[in-house]
Amino acid sequence: MIQLLHTPEGVRDYYSDECDQKSALCGRLQAAFSRYGYREIQTPTFEFFDIFNAERGSVASRDLYKLIDRTGETLVLRPDFTPAVARCAAKYFGGETFPIRLGYLGNTFINHSGYQGRLRESTQAGVELVGDASLAADAEILALVVDCLKSAGLSEFQVEIGQADFFAGLLQEAGMEPEAAGELRELIEAKNFFGVEELLGRQNLSGSLTDAFLALPQLFGPAEEVFAKARGLTQNPLALAAVERLEALYRLLQCYGVERYISFDLGMLGKYQYYTGIIFKGYTYGTGDCVVTGGRYDNLMVQFGKDAPSVGFGISVDTLMAALMRQKRLEPLPADETLILYAPSCREQAIALAGKRRAKGEKIVLEEQTRPLEEYRRYAAENRIGEILQLKEEAE
Repeated sequence: MIQLLHTPEGVRDYYSDECDQKSALCGRLQAAFSRYGYREIQTPTFEFFDIFNAERGSVASRDLYKLIDRTGETLVLRPDFTPAVARCAAKYFGGETFPIRLGYLGNTFINHSGYQGRLRESTQAGVELVGDASLAADAEILALVVDCLKSAGLSEFQVEIGQADFFAGLLQEAGMEPEAAGELRELIEAKNFFGVEELLGRQNLSGSLTDAFLALPQLFGPAEEVFAKARGLTQNPLALAAVERLEALYRLLQCYGVERYISFDLGMLGKYQYYTGIIFKGYTYGTGDCVVTGGRYDNLMVQFGKDAPSVGFGISVDTLMAALMRQKRLEPLPADETLILYAPSCREQAIALAGKRRAKGEKIVLEEQTRPLEEYRRYAAENRIGEILQLKEEAE
């Protein structure tokens, strides 16, 4: 019987005030999406395995929750929204030539084996801007990230921006085997300087190229500093074009007035292989994980039949909630409910009164009074009930 009261590892319950706080937070994020013209889309909780297979560059197969339906098809619980939204955009907006702005809210499921304490089911809110390759689209997405985090209640946070093409340009020049390139990517992303040094020692690379790869784990900080260092590391056209695009992006972000929240990290390579341009993560104190991840993925949509450059992000609502709680920045919930207590003879009158007030949008709790009033006052104080009304028998 005790076992029935517990949840499996990696999932949790939300209830009472915390659940209401989470719902309110999701509402603020969705309101921010709407302010930028993003319209809501809902995708299924489970999809065909092929939507998230290795070719899409999404979550590794070993980390997926798989199930077999009655026809023998392999299905997976959604681990990532981007491929699912890409499928929908290709299916329902295949002929659309204007940019498509879609926002979502839902749960993702990743079997984080070996990651102690990380949730396997988590709530994610995010947007995808489909069909726009412009620098303006990148800037809009990043400005919206800042707006979302401020709307959530954060005042101290940082959005770090990388560029997948900078690393891609260096790899292009190095001509590494895919296995070595994948290992190097993981080491640089983890900022494992000694691991990077050891791996490069086994490669037959020029001294300048080796120095460029070695510099990547430490190539982060304020805009001008990072750009200057990056330009001095390589003459590769693709890598230099990536730096130029970041410089132009930073000027646009200054137009949005969000530059104080922005820094750059060219050692950020992203966990998803489908990123092709900017990559970014948002951090705040009070949590060890990033609260937002995103980037540009210009080659993903074509795999679903629509050749459309795209960019987007996802916010981990659970991580953001934890950070807000530890920073004591969760907005207080209002005591906006009314408790109507009634004597048995006043039941019909109480039901009618509750109906009228609910029709006006008021929150009404209806209870037959069977306990002393003081007990109901304590109950009201614990449950955000701001008003108590008593309907008594006329003799009283």
